[in-house]
Formats: sequence, structure tokens, C-alpha cells
Amino acid sequence: MKTRLAILLLATDSALPHLCATPFFHAATAAAMDVEVEIFFTSRSIKLLARGVADALPSGPRQRDTVYAFMQRAAEHGAKFYACPQAMDEYDVVQPDFIPEVTGVAGAAAFLGRCMDDQWATITY
Repeated sequence: MKTRLAILLLATDSALPHLCATPFFHAATAAAMDVEVEIFFTSRSIKLLARGVADALPSGPRQRDTVYAFMQRAAEHGAKFYACPQAMDEYDVVQPDFIPEVTGVAGAAAFLGRCMDDQWATITY
């Protein structure tokens, strides 16, 4: 069984908050199962890493929690968050504005390296 999971957030978009919580729920679940989890934020998902954005997004119509609360749970279980430098440039998201859960910056080569490695499973949202 694989013990590493790389998640690419490609279509996860703060404009569609009802689609944003699931990747973090899955990341937290995998991490709680002792799976090493890395989440790569690219395209418009990069906006979720800016302070105040995910915290303002309800996770669903009942508004029980915010998207940021799901992100925090994933990070608390050990998931690592990586920002794509090209997406940062495209959407004007800068490191000083990052939420504290961000591990670092890593682009396409890092995620593709995970895709090509037999030890890693990958999911794209």
C-alpha cells in the first residue's frame, strides 16, 4: 500500500466555495492514517493561501465551518501546503500574505516528480 499522497488543486476555486473543503477533508483523513500528504496549490486555488480568503468561505450551505477550518485540520494532521510560483505571479499572491500553514513554494516539477514516483499516489481536484 502506498503511504504518500500528492494532491493537486487545479479547479479548486474560492469563487466556488462549496467545492473547496473536500480536498482538505481527504488530506486530513489520509494524514490521520499516517500517509505523508502534500497539497500543491495552482491556478486560482492559490488564492486560498492568502490570509482572510479561506476563512471567509463557508464549506457548504449549512455554513457549519469555513474552508480555512478544513485547511487547518489537514495541516494539524501533518499535510504540507505548497504554493505554485507561477500561480502566485499570475494571481498576485505574495509570500508575506500567506496563511501560517503554508510549507513553502513548489511548482510543476515538484508535483510531476510525485506523479512519476511509484511510492506516491496522486489526486487532482
